[in-house]
Amino acid sequence: MTVEIDLSGRVAIVTGGGQGIGRAIALRLAQAGADVAVADLALDRAQAVARELEGLGVRSLAVQADVTDPDSARRMAAEVIDAFGQVDILVNNAGRWTIKLFRDLTPAEYEAEIRPALFGVLHCSRAVLDNMTARRQGRIINIASDAGRVGEPFLSVYSAAKAGVMGFTKALAREVGRYNITVNAVAPGTTHTPGSEEFIARAGGEEKLAHAYPLRRLGQPDDIANAVLFFASDLSSWVTGQTLSVSGGYTT
Repeated sequence: MTVEIDLSGRVAIVTGGGQGIGRAIALRLAQAGADVAVADLALDRAQAVARELEGLGVRSLAVQADVTDPDSARRMAAEVIDAFGQVDILVNNAGRWTIKLFRDLTPAEYEAEIRPALFGVLHCSRAVLDNMTARRQGRIINIASDAGRVGEPFLSVYSAAKAGVMGFTKALAREVGRYNITVNAVAPGTTHTPGSEEFIARAGGEEKLAHAYPLRRLGQPDDIANAVLFFASDLSSWVTGQTLSVSGGYTT
């Protein structure tokens, strides 16, 4: 028997979808047949990925969105619903980090980090919930981080924000399960993206950092996208409130 993941007829939003892990997630969902709205602070990045997705034979929409602004998050959801009629899958991926010791951070810097990483998840989840609850179905998938499990030096505020995302994932799952909405999180370890190269260098380089991982390699965006695909699919229909570490065994 062949098991296939088919998301045909479903509509997904991927925030921070213009590059890195977000782009890989958008591509993977489209490869499974989903129509995908690519939301990004930079519209040109979102448009470039949307064109890639359309080449796979699905519908795609590029949306400029600032997830730190609740009004922008609401406009994003409304634009997608107006174009596609529904939202079945929300992937809260947008975020940023500042690589500094905590004592060297200013309050403005850590607020700028918390707002997209934690408040962005809250704003975007709230923006799609009315549509999902009315239709009594949905998948919310939050990109957390294993930094939120173990704490990472030079990423103290990011670690705190991602721990908050994991707590929110559990709480919201309890609230919305009655509407057939699941809420789960994927917690990557260090993954090669444009935004991670500075951290990898500060940690001593890829070869040194990989020794912290039982599988002796760092992650690739597709590793994270594959886990998101599972949570977006019917294969995970009785899984909610969970955080799955995709980190080569880092938090074993």
